[in-house]
Amino acid sequence: MPVTPATPDVPAAAVTREQDIRRRAIDATRALAAEGGYDSVQMRDVVRLSKLSSATIYRHFSSKDHLLAATHQEWIAALERSDAARPHGADAAERVCAILHNTCRTMARHPRLTAALIHALGSSDPGVGDCHREINHTMNTMLRTAIADEIPNADEFVRLLGVAWEGALFSWAFGRMTMEAVEHTVTRSARVLLLGAAAEAAATARHPNG
Repeated sequence: MPVTPATPDVPAAAVTREQDIRRRAIDATRALAAEGGYDSVQMRDVVRLSKLSSATIYRHFSSKDHLLAATHQEWIAALERSDAARPHGADAAERVCAILHNTCRTMARHPRLTAALIHALGSSDPGVGDCHREINHTMNTMLRTAIADEIPNADEFVRLLGVAWEGALFSWAFGRMTMEAVEHTVTRSARVLLLGAAAEAAATARHPNG
């Protein structure tokens, strides 16, 4: 399971050890996936590269898919901390599309890793589900920040855009779309959804009682 933050009941040294284990396992997983994709991530190789025992790894990650999902979670968290997650733009559409553009370009630079991470999200492993929720939360936070207060129903916009985004990425991972097509699909979806949200807000303002 993902490592929990330190609490008064957990010694700092123990948390540091847990973080070290997680970092070494994820770094090894990322290196293997970047080199050979999903099939190249084997637990014996994660053990070899991380210099952790298999028992230690399995105490923290239930499966290879959980490891890959945790790697994806870390990647998106790093994106949120970067300048790419805080784009400048004249309006919400420009800022949202800049985030989507930056994310797609980052993924395109690491196609084998990206495909492996997306493939793993299709697993029914509960650990993957936990990571998936954290990934969605991080992306949603970035998008809401970009929207600011320009539309009243930001949560619905983010939910609908997330459906388009995830569907396009899975299509790319299975060879049905190019990354350029993914970017066009999600940025176009963002603009259409934002226009619709703005029009709906304007209509509500004109006719507040329906």
